[in-house]
Amino acid sequence: MLRAVKFMLLATALLALAWWVGGLPGTVTAHAGPYAITTSTQAALLLLVLAAILLTVLLRVLGGIRRVPGQLGGWRAGKRAAAGEAATLRGLAALAAEDAQAAKAEAAKALKLLGETPLALMLSAESARLAGDAAQAKTAFEKLTRHQELKFLGHQGLLRQSLTAKDHETARQHAQAAEAAYPGSAWTRAQRLELALHGQDYAAALGLTRDKHEIAALATAAARNAANPSQALTFAKQAVKADPQLAPAVVALATSLRAVDKTRAAKKALYAGWQEAPHPLIAEAWFTPGATPLERAKDAPGLAAANPGHVESELVLARADLDAGLTGEAKRHAQAALDAGCTDGRAQAILDQLAGKPAQPSRFAWVCASCHHTQEDWAPVCPVCHKIGSLTWRAPGTALV
Repeated sequence: MLRAVKFMLLATALLALAWWVGGLPGTVTAHAGPYAITTSTQAALLLLVLAAILLTVLLRVLGGIRRVPGQLGGWRAGKRAAAGEAATLRGLAALAAEDAQAAKAEAAKALKLLGETPLALMLSAESARLAGDAAQAKTAFEKLTRHQELKFLGHQGLLRQSLTAKDHETARQHAQAAEAAYPGSAWTRAQRLELALHGQDYAAALGLTRDKHEIAALATAAARNAANPSQALTFAKQAVKADPQLAPAVVALATSLRAVDKTRAAKKALYAGWQEAPHPLIAEAWFTPGATPLERAKDAPGLAAANPGHVESELVLARADLDAGLTGEAKRHAQAALDAGCTDGRAQAILDQLAGKPAQPSRFAWVCASCHHTQEDWAPVCPVCHKIGSLTWRAPGTALV
């Protein structure tokens, strides 16, 4: 209905305009040299309208002819772009299928058709890496680092190549550049952590993990490797805070406190550690360096009081008494350790030694909870599976409680 009304109004307006033009009086005369043309006003207006229409059509035709070369060039560029995109897609499919030769061929087509666009460079780099062409891959990855959008992928590829070549210093530089290009990447953090562990830079590795057990292990190692006692104390405090039951962390804290002449604070730290989780390392650190066996026997009850009746408390008392020649006390504490549930053979070994039998070596060692690798000394990282903070003190073959 609305369209019909609009049409009727437009038709009425056109008819009114035509009626008005048809009623215009007068004539129009045009002179051209000796010639003169006279016509009515209505005819002159009609000729003027026709001339304007013809001029408009002519100008549009001329403009179209002028644009033909550009349109042809655009058509060719579009065709090249479409072919380049198709080659890129085929190359990505070949990469997914691990067809190195096909991927390289499609990457070459994409570069020829599209130029060194970021996507074509990435395809070229990854296909060269898959084909084992390290030189071409490195060149493509380096060019990729100049593009803001895919700079991270360029440094990521160069980092992987550096790790393969065991060039850890260059890998560390690319890891830092990758972090700057894409801050907060979990992949980059993992690579930086691995590089820090490889260089035994535990202080740097410490800031790249959030797991409490890993923090405790790395902070303990950082305290051991610290350049000065003040740094060692800071790292040791961080380790004990993350895991108060980690014996090497407690010992590191006591050692760093002694290094800054805080002997009483060191004793308190060991006492607190023994309350949390008694361990032979804490017991050894409790005694004053160079103390005689008798002095150690007198000092042992002070530590055992932190966790009375515990197997480790009875064992440290028995061992100190045995070394001091206090055989009666040694036997009593060894038997108390057996009664408290010492089934690993350490208490029995003391009793056997008192009875004149050959002493059996301790079966306890540091065992990796992940791969079950066994070693005598604690380390922040398992040397076999490289898991952080996985070494626990127990007898090999026994389950963790």
